[in-house]
This record gives sequence, C-alpha cells and structure tokens, in this order.
Amino acid sequence: MTWASLKLWADEERRIHQCLTESLQQLIAKRVVFPVHEEKPITGLLRPILKRVCKNKRLDWTLHSEAASFAQEDDPEPIAYPDIRFSRLDPEYNQYDYDVECKLVRIKRPDTGTDYCYNYVHKGVLRYRKRKYAQSFPPMGTMLGYIQEGELLTLLDTINAKAKHQMVEEIKLIGEFVNDGVSYLTQHLHRDADDLILSHLWADFR
Repeated sequence: MTWASLKLWADEERRIHQCLTESLQQLIAKRVVFPVHEEKPITGLLRPILKRVCKNKRLDWTLHSEAASFAQEDDPEPIAYPDIRFSRLDPEYNQYDYDVECKLVRIKRPDTGTDYCYNYVHKGVLRYRKRKYAQSFPPMGTMLGYIQEGELLTLLDTINAKAKHQMVEEIKLIGEFVNDGVSYLTQHLHRDADDLILSHLWADFR
C-alpha cells in the first residue's frame, strides 16, 4: 500500500517544508545574502545549511542538487534540472521525488534589464505545470523565492500578472508576509493528467 493510498504524502511534505523553512531562516539570520547575488550563489549558501537541518531533524529523504528530470524513463536526455530534489522509497519500494526550484524575487536590475518576475513564472512555475518537475504521484513540489529588493505585495502582484498572461493560476499568500523571515504561498496548477498544489516559500533577504 503506497503513501498515496494511505494519504501520508502530505505529512512528508510538511516535514520537508519544516526543513526548508528552518534552513532559509538560518540563512537570513547570517546576513550574508546581498542584492548583488545571483540565484546559484544563494542556493550554494543554503545547501550546507539544508543538509545539516535535514540531518538534525532526521528527515529520511536523500538530498540531490541539480537533479535530472526526464520526459520518459528511457529518454537519453533530460528535459530539466530542478535545483534541489528530495528522493525516497516508500515501504513498497515506490520511488518518490520532491522537486524544489529556486528563483530570485526582485525588481529589474537596471544594468542588466533582467525581468526576474518573468523568470519566476517562465523558468520556474511553468516547469511544474508542464510536468518537467513534480513527476511523482501524487505530484508535489515547492518554489523557493529569494526576495532581494522590492515591495512584497507589489512583487506578488507583478508575478501574478505574468502568470495570468500565461493563463496560469495565481499565487495566493497564506496569512501575511513575514518581514526578515519566510512567507508561505500556494498555487493550484491544472495539468494534463493531474492537478498540482505548488507551494512557494519566499525568504526575505532585503
């Protein structure tokens, strides 16, 4: 009998969220992330903290960085690389993968003109909707948003406008934004074969 049939998957996601949230909070407290940082260096700072927190909390999932996703099991080339993946076998030896994608959440940088809110949707959320990520059943995953600059509600409104343009469901804030902390948001994505409740954890590094 699988986790899905026992409805235990939500408990596992809650434990993963606890590890991610605590790790982000520890990284915020270190005050080592600045607006000049790109996404990958921030994830590099987060990775050893996350490994330590998972160990301390005895999270019995295997942690992978830059894992490969394939459209079909026997495909020779991957279609995407989630930044972080948690993998585990259930008691019946069914493998589950929990994909985490990290993106900057901030206003445009004048020197580059990069539209980070656009990237959040096109290079993050859409990869979940197109089943490049969250391929396990039931499908679940999380976006990590590194907030560097901008007003929180304005950033959310801007990202939701980009999502609406792509006919993607809006991201909804659960509770209130946490300044200098981690905020929780959620999004209901309709996909071809299933629906996905995509979580978003936004860490305030401003």
